[in-house]
Amino acid sequence: MEQVDLRHQEQRQLPELRAYIDILLAKGWVIASRSPLTLQVGRKTYQVEHGMLIGTSIH
Repeated sequence: MEQVDLRHQEQRQLPELRAYIDILLAKGWVIASRSPLTLQVGRKTYQVEHGMLIGTSIH
């Protein structure tokens, strides 16, 4: 049986989504919740649902 080193293997299903989230975090967005993943800046929020970022505003 072949051994596979998983430490350096990409495990993410959606690397483009992760890259975009990294950009948002660099621009000042913060992770408000991890389950489901929720990003927030000011009164704006994004929630990750089914591999998509869903945007909402808090009024």
